[in-house]
Amino acid sequence: MDKSFAKGRVSVVTPVYNGESFLPGFLESVRTQTYRNLELILVDDGSFDQTVTVAGYWKERLEKEGISMRIVEAPHRNASSAMGYGLPLVTGEYLCWPDSDDVLKETSIEERVEFLEKHPEYHCVRSLSWYFDPESGERTAADEKRGDLKKEDLFWDILEGRTYVCCGCYMLRSQDFFEIYPDGRIPVYPVGQNFQMLLPFMYRHKCPTIEKELYGVAVRRGSHSRRILTREETEKKYRAYERLVDEIADICQIEDPESRKRIERWKLRRRMQLAYQYKDFGKAVQVWRNLAESGEEQLVGESLRFVRRWLAGTRPACVIRTIRDQGKHLKTVFRELEWRFYKMRKRRRLRGQPTIIASNCAGTMIYSDMGIPWTTPTINLMISMPDFIKFVRNLKWYMEQKLYFLEEQDSPGYPVAGLGDIRIYFVHYESAEEAVRKWNTRKERIDWDNLFIMGCEKDGCTYETLREFDSLPYEHKVIFTKTDYAEFGSAFYIEGFEECQELGTITNFKNQFWKRRYLDDFDYISFLNGKDWKKKCKRGIC
Repeated sequence: MDKSFAKGRVSVVTPVYNGESFLPGFLESVRTQTYRNLELILVDDGSFDQTVTVAGYWKERLEKEGISMRIVEAPHRNASSAMGYGLPLVTGEYLCWPDSDDVLKETSIEERVEFLEKHPEYHCVRSLSWYFDPESGERTAADEKRGDLKKEDLFWDILEGRTYVCCGCYMLRSQDFFEIYPDGRIPVYPVGQNFQMLLPFMYRHKCPTIEKELYGVAVRRGSHSRRILTREETEKKYRAYERLVDEIADICQIEDPESRKRIERWKLRRRMQLAYQYKDFGKAVQVWRNLAESGEEQLVGESLRFVRRWLAGTRPACVIRTIRDQGKHLKTVFRELEWRFYKMRKRRRLRGQPTIIASNCAGTMIYSDMGIPWTTPTINLMISMPDFIKFVRNLKWYMEQKLYFLEEQDSPGYPVAGLGDIRIYFVHYESAEEAVRKWNTRKERIDWDNLFIMGCEKDGCTYETLREFDSLPYEHKVIFTKTDYAEFGSAFYIEGFEECQELGTITNFKNQFWKRRYLDDFDYISFLNGKDWKKKCKRGIC
């Protein structure tokens, strides 16, 4: 490749179609960038409104302020086609491609360039985004998953929808991009341009994340990405994505059998989602069989989700025949189906949204089972029982304290924090930043009038600890034990750990036909409803 790039310059390539109403907002955000070595390449995708006129006005304004702007007119086709008219004109060392109805924070370009200059080992970087209503300016909920922000190998996460693809969040080194597409022409499909831009690049390079919101995504009703499609249009879109990913796999030279199988499973899962959407049981069955043949691990869960929806008002005999035909999955299917109905029945019994203050993940599992908001900070963490007694005895005081993180001599691989004079082990968190953010958010949701305290006879729990727990001034409290303590009104005996030094992991499943955890011996719905829970559930019917 003999193409050269201007040191430090950032090329901003943006397609636009009929954008006279929203284009000024985007161009204003370009004008106010703190980083000024920019070239804006605006590709008009055959607009029939005043887009080109508006762009001409802003071109004059931007160039007066030292920002280069080119307006390229292209025949109307789609965004990926329009990108093919703009990309060959790129001269900057760095490349980004925001949408024409979105906005850039003032420091968006500067902070990403600064990162890449400080880290020459990286070939790209991305930021976070915020979502907003362009009419009111108010923030809206994001419609994409952020995923694991510490992860840098993003190819499969982007393809399989575990992280976001907001186009304006990404910045690439131009030279590396043009090694993939020497002529600047990306594959043209009617499904946007982000997969073409990102996937081949992410297959080759790691991409770190600047955990700052540097890009604003406009949520416009009726926009290309958010308009309601007919079934025919949806199916056409799905087929286009499948063809596109096949072409990307060829561009990436993905030849190993396992990766190819993974791409095929991605297609099948999408087809199953389509069957869900249109309640097409026949197609769901067909996809189900294909998934079974591919070795899809989540086959049962995904399939039964559809079956459960479809059962109401359709032909149950068809479901029975399908299960019969899938003989090798029979036991698993029945177990999974019964397990889901079991949890459904429990959900129907629950009244209200309790705040569970738990010493470990037992409380987390109950929230997950019931599908209710996490109105407690004690999620995905562990507190030793002696510290937990201190914690709940003076709960409001501890909620006013700030977390401070400790350097453990033998690092456990997860954040460990101090809170006053106690320790909290954030066992299911990637970083201290994540732990602090979620702790502070969730503690604001506590319902102080609806508290339920939950402990376990483990993690330093002694007989004296049990006595202290039993004396706590809470109406609703329970501690799970490995021994039947008749003297403690708050103790609930979990069978199966009598020979152990402490209570085992009660969120584990038992070795039996029907799926049940040790936790399911406890009628936690009656407990959370404030009713009598001092009973054992028989055969998993509580």
